Amino acid sequence: MDSPGQLNCADYHVAWICSLSNVELAPVILMLDERYSTPPYNTHYDENTYVCGAIADHTVVIATCPHGETANVNAAWLTGSIFKTFPNIGMAVLVGIGGGIPQPEVSEDALDDIHLGDVVIGWAGNGKPASVYRDRGRSKVDGQFEIIGTMQNPDWRLINALSVLTIDVELGIITFHDQLQRLQKNKKFAHPGLKHDLLFRARYRHTGDYGSDCTSCNQSELVQRLQRSKDDKHKLVFHQGRIATGNSVIQDGELRDEIRKRCKGALCVEMEAAGVDVNRKCLVIRGTSDYADSHKNDVPLSFVGRKTQLDDLGAYISSEGCQRLAIYGLGGCGKTALALESAYRTRERQPARTVFWAYLEIGTLLRIPGIADDNADVKRLVKAWLSDEGFGLWLIVIDNADDISVLLDLLETESSGCCLIDFLPHSRKGSVVFTTRTRKVAIDLASRAIMPLGELAGEEAEEVLKTRLLPDNHYLLNDNQVVHVFLDMLAFLALAVVQAVAFINKNNSTLAEYISIYRDSKEDAIELLSKDFEDHGRYRDMKNPVVTTWYISFKQIRKQNPLAADYLSFMACTTGEKIPESLLLPGHSTQAVIGAVGMLDAYAFITERRERQRGRETQHQERTFDMHRLVNLAMHNWLKEHQQWDGWVNRTLARLVEIVPYGSYKRREIWTAYLPHAMDIVELPEACNSEDSVLLLDRIGRCEQTLGRYEAAEATHRKVLKQREKLLGKKNPHTLTSMNEVALALSYQGRYAEADKMYQETLALEEKMLGEEHSDTLTSMNNMEFVLNNQGKYTEAEEMHQKTLALREKVLGKEHPETLISMNGVALALGNQGKYTEAEKMYQEMLALREKVFGKDHRKTFNSIYN
Repeated sequence: MDSPGQLNCADYHVAWICSLSNVELAPVILMLDERYSTPPYNTHYDENTYVCGAIADHTVVIATCPHGETANVNAAWLTGSIFKTFPNIGMAVLVGIGGGIPQPEVSEDALDDIHLGDVVIGWAGNGKPASVYRDRGRSKVDGQFEIIGTMQNPDWRLINALSVLTIDVELGIITFHDQLQRLQKNKKFAHPGLKHDLLFRARYRHTGDYGSDCTSCNQSELVQRLQRSKDDKHKLVFHQGRIATGNSVIQDGELRDEIRKRCKGALCVEMEAAGVDVNRKCLVIRGTSDYADSHKNDVPLSFVGRKTQLDDLGAYISSEGCQRLAIYGLGGCGKTALALESAYRTRERQPARTVFWAYLEIGTLLRIPGIADDNADVKRLVKAWLSDEGFGLWLIVIDNADDISVLLDLLETESSGCCLIDFLPHSRKGSVVFTTRTRKVAIDLASRAIMPLGELAGEEAEEVLKTRLLPDNHYLLNDNQVVHVFLDMLAFLALAVVQAVAFINKNNSTLAEYISIYRDSKEDAIELLSKDFEDHGRYRDMKNPVVTTWYISFKQIRKQNPLAADYLSFMACTTGEKIPESLLLPGHSTQAVIGAVGMLDAYAFITERRERQRGRETQHQERTFDMHRLVNLAMHNWLKEHQQWDGWVNRTLARLVEIVPYGSYKRREIWTAYLPHAMDIVELPEACNSEDSVLLLDRIGRCEQTLGRYEAAEATHRKVLKQREKLLGKKNPHTLTSMNEVALALSYQGRYAEADKMYQETLALEEKMLGEEHSDTLTSMNNMEFVLNNQGKYTEAEEMHQKTLALREKVLGKEHPETLISMNGVALALGNQGKYTEAEKMYQEMLALREKVFGKDHRKTFNSIYN
């Protein structure tokens, strides 16, 4: 049908409710012939998010509960708004999955009994209600349970339409062929296969871990019944009858059969019909996804891995005594998803345990007496209600407890000096699970009962990738190397992987294309990490991009510890790896440094590594830190967005100029750790050509020379020379020093002819600009002498040595160490020419002077004796 353009809320006539956003929403959207933009509505009073469109000639508005918030209470909350926002809704349907209830006697026709994939329609036949409350009634002395809660029958228009549809199906006429075909083409919603359609006897319990398949179950306990044929697998099989609704998932075959008896032959159990019925008559339609027994595999399809953590969480929640546990980790590592999955599994394992996610709404959901009173002390009422062990088992999940002051600061409204955390209930039958970004908050909330959550293991990350990719894109997983590069690039971070896959699915891209865009530039990478995307496992009002989660954490850090924020900004200007503690900004007390570094570590923005470095005479151990790769990238972007990047680059550059030496064997084990950061920052465009950048490059070159990295030293000094010639001119003393350093690096490589040429040019300029007696001129003369010696030009070398010696004796005196170096050079040149008598005489004179200047036991004196 043609799109009618923008419709308003009054133009919609059919409400389609699906409670499980992660399972039921997608197939509904596939059913739409046209999808329309949602009309504007008052979001202050209606917090739902709607999907609008058309099926055939019907305008349809689709609503779903937030991820994890199902059951009758939440369905009532959802539908209470929809019928006010869309005033002309004439028909309401509740469509989704439910647990099938097999009949007590096996039918001779395989199509008569309930099987996986069959559709159950709540049908008001023979004067009986279509749906009933399975747990509302009277328990009698004889053990019988009398049902007294029934629901309104569906709207008569739907009943009439259903009668016609039933006849059409019996005649083989399908009037919704196009919609059905769209569903069947999607592998995610295909029939699971007849081999998985296993019905065990009600009393037989599942063997193996929760959520595992039934390969370990005793096959002799299967109910013997006629199996469907392969042709039947592609048929739509409808059952009309009673549906039993309640507030808990049924995972017990014997209880399921008891519900069938109570509800006079119910065909299906579910959890939301009563909630919708409170607000409007509805037709309930349920696809059979399981048999409501212990073999039920109801693990949300989008969650994988974390088995150890899930087992530990389950053990804490199930143990006696009021347990408090806190999950902490870097934003985006999957804390909320883990807590949500644990809540799902708790509800499955312990149907009697009530699970709350939003603590502030508990009072309303429980309908605690007096809770609606304007003067009610909600906190005390909720605490008292849940602390009473008569209430039963409960679990409270408090997500994103990042600002500890909210929970631990004294409340202004409380004269008793209480804080918010004091109002959490305490009962041997209850448990509280917190999630937070920081270890410090986790310890404050749960003491030792904390659970760190880091990056995904390789196999877990691959499973997340496979689960999130569209089925048509699974071929991308065949290249293991590309998959590993993709996941490693995203640091195996759960949210980053999910976000990247959302981009790939939406743009019909590939892993290799995503890698290429990401690596093209830091700007492209941060743009990818900043893209919003749909994720029904996260809150509707929460921004999904992984970068946004870190900005929230950084905002908290800036507020609580400005020095920690400064350290993080400083670290963002380094390589991000092996950052020595001694490199950090100085001028702060030890306690302040420990607190700042501890906070960054607590947020998992940095991790500490301890490495023992050994020198020849001393042993040094220093704390070093690694900054999370993706956090480093995000901080680059934040600093640039807030016009702070250039300032921090210059501040970091100045610190490195201050701390990197001119190449010395002294404390080498310390300054070698600074070099990678120095080499990284001088390459930044913001640092290039600045005075500090040239100074730091010069020091890097000298350090490389000290370490014997002569080729690297030459390349570095040539960069310095080029920049000094450009900034200062060729005749400047600093430029001449750089020429001398290049020549020295060439000579260390044995490239004497090139060094000779460079020294001659340098020496000529120094004699002209500085004069023969200047110390720089004399240093160049001395260096040139050794180059001549190494080329076998001994006569020229001797002449140069004699000239240098005479000038140094004149300028520095005969006993100066540099004069003694020149005497050594003269003696060496004489010896190389075979003038041993003259050489011996020079050595003896030099030895006498060194004994006088340095002492008999000095290393330089011993060198003279050796010569």
